[in-house]
Amino acid sequence: MQAGCEAYVPPPRRADQSAKSRILVVEDQKHIARFLEYLLLREGYEVAVEHDAERAIERASTFAPDACLIDHVLPGISGLDMLRILRTKTNCAHLIAIILSAHWFGQSDEVLREAGANAQCAKPIAPTTLIRKLHELGVFPSRRTVQEK
Repeated sequence: MQAGCEAYVPPPRRADQSAKSRILVVEDQKHIARFLEYLLLREGYEVAVEHDAERAIERASTFAPDACLIDHVLPGISGLDMLRILRTKTNCAHLIAIILSAHWFGQSDEVLREAGANAQCAKPIAPTTLIRKLHELGVFPSRRTVQEK
């Protein structure tokens, strides 16, 4: 896998453009989770953090995220399996999902698409790369397009 991010599935269009976009970070490495939370909060997103897939699935039902940053390797079930479960939930069917991984284990683009990933990013990831990828996928701090800022 090359460094950076690759997109797979185009994002859905959103009707509500007024509130902050909500991002659920699912990362078992607490220092990485804190870094992602800090970065996203600084950019103006509303952020929730979970460190395992089971809690993230529960949290998604109440937090109703617009996007998820999901570590590929999590305790319990994998990030891809977690995403498959999230995609069956009514409030998560259209969320933007970015899979993060330091080790790619030979997963094909087709496996990522089948799981419902919109993009994948290699860790470590530069802050500007992650924010640019979120913008490319239509996830803005206030759900606006860059042209409207």
